[in-house]
Amino acid sequence: MSRLGWLVAALTLWGAVFTALTLLADDTDATKPPVLSGAKPGNRPAAVRGAGYVSSDACRSCHPGNYASWHASFHRTMTQVARPENVRANMDGLALSFDGWDYEVARRERAYFVRKRPAGSGAGGWLEPQEIVLLTGSHNLQILWLETGDGRTLVQFPFAYIAAEKMWAPVTQTFLLPPEFKTFYAEGEWNGACMDCHVTQGRSRFIEGNRFDSLVTEFGISCEACHSEGAEHVAKNHNPLRRYALHLGGGEDPTVANPGKLAGPAAALACGQCHSVWAFNDMEAKIGWNRAGGKFRPGESDLRQRFVVQPGGDDHAPQKQMIRENNPHYFEDRFWGDGMIRVTGRELNGVQASPCFRGGQFSCVSCHEMHPDRAEPANLAAWRANQIKPAMESDAACLQCHEDKKANLAAHTHHAAGSAGSACYNCHMPHTTFGLLRAIRSHQVSSPTVRESTEHGRPNACNLCHLDRPLAWTAEKLSAWYGQKPPALADDERGIAAGALWLLKGDAGQRALIAWSMGWAPAQQAAGRDWLYPYLFTGMSDPYAAVRFVAWRSLKTLPGFADFKFTYTADEQVLAAAVDAGYQQWRGTVRSPTAVFPGATLLQADGRFRMDVFRRLLGQRNQRQVFLAE
Repeated sequence: MSRLGWLVAALTLWGAVFTALTLLADDTDATKPPVLSGAKPGNRPAAVRGAGYVSSDACRSCHPGNYASWHASFHRTMTQVARPENVRANMDGLALSFDGWDYEVARRERAYFVRKRPAGSGAGGWLEPQEIVLLTGSHNLQILWLETGDGRTLVQFPFAYIAAEKMWAPVTQTFLLPPEFKTFYAEGEWNGACMDCHVTQGRSRFIEGNRFDSLVTEFGISCEACHSEGAEHVAKNHNPLRRYALHLGGGEDPTVANPGKLAGPAAALACGQCHSVWAFNDMEAKIGWNRAGGKFRPGESDLRQRFVVQPGGDDHAPQKQMIRENNPHYFEDRFWGDGMIRVTGRELNGVQASPCFRGGQFSCVSCHEMHPDRAEPANLAAWRANQIKPAMESDAACLQCHEDKKANLAAHTHHAAGSAGSACYNCHMPHTTFGLLRAIRSHQVSSPTVRESTEHGRPNACNLCHLDRPLAWTAEKLSAWYGQKPPALADDERGIAAGALWLLKGDAGQRALIAWSMGWAPAQQAAGRDWLYPYLFTGMSDPYAAVRFVAWRSLKTLPGFADFKFTYTADEQVLAAAVDAGYQQWRGTVRSPTAVFPGATLLQADGRFRMDVFRRLLGQRNQRQVFLAE
């Protein structure tokens, strides 16, 4: 895979390239590489407070409720030191094999060590153990990082733990990556790219080659990542008179940023400093970031050393041109053809492109909250999955601004009040981004069209529910209800269910979204469930591992398959046998003899595919390589 070049450090786990950083990272002597610092331990990045930072522990005594919600959040556990209490899985005695290597994990007191050998090499083939020193993530996936024996430089353990399924899988098979990719993260990748957003005020401190002497202010996303340095705030608020004066006067404390009280663009940027596709302005900015960390502070209206990358528009033309020259596929691996983001973790790109954002008030905190009022454990456990404000995961999120729609929402949606089809976000924020082995709502507020599907390949909101309906049906409804001019459509788009077309002909990203939607309750209610089984078995045979996983997870939502066992990372022969067994189980014991399959789904009365059309569509599949990696 080609890397991006010295300019690009976009927020992707593969996005930064280190080769041009041989201009040194030592602030004291521009003629020599830096000496490894004395901070301990020396086999991983160390937490060393930067100037003005006091750490989240200093916030606890005065802000116990906010501290409790932060401590319960997945922001805190974005990066952790590898200790038994932080590891999601039981790794004692773990043995795994992948790509010609055997791996074993052993625990020594409070540390885990990995050793590996060439598969089949016998007891004498084991290499020296490497300590697991850091962890990334704790919610959906947990990824492990190993010492390299070269100072604070890390290398990835090639397996990730999938929390919900309690299973291990090769990291490359937990992202939407081409099947031929067996390794993805180079040595030093965490230091040079991942830590840009997975810690608070990281300093990668490049040395040479792929060696780093990396330091962080705090592991994970801490209080000061969102509120800025706290030293001045702590010092001045030791005076109780000052605190009371601010409280009674209702004034803002200028010593700290509060994203909840900022104007929309600045509030969004406090989150978007990480949750966006971004790149450096120039080499000088990249070198400064490498040495001392980011200059942006919450409350500011500009990222300073960086900019948010939007494919359209005239801004940053030279930088975006260089991105295209270094990686011709950069934009298509992150955006749909019209510039809408298609990979998760980049929500600011969508927010900025939304018409709501132009009013100057709309931001992430319009719907999300970082500190709920109720800090008891049960409420925090429910809140931390998506950190939505109370009632915002409903029409209230939109109606807080669009009050004119409240009186008769069903007249606008043309769906029954209270139904999934009448929910604002199902139409205007559909599940068209992908990552973490699931589809995720777009954060670009938009209105559904058929053209977005025919011209840009993005599944439209209507057919993400009505999977059984052709695009022509959708075009007719949108024309009758909203006056949209129907686009020219091919015969297949007029007669074949959109869900079937996308799962058979689409690229891997489209197939993953449709496989996920087939397990989504509103889609099953709108489109029926009986016809989904053969398509999900087809998805479980997909060349892309992530598509297989999502199809399997969706299959388990259907009657008769809640406990269906499937090793989605197995070899082709094992996969084929498992899929065939599932299909025979469906035909023999689960399929209802009275089930009726709509003609547009390409299923005959007995549940078998119309093979002539099925084979033709598979032969027309978009085979381009797709890289959707967080």
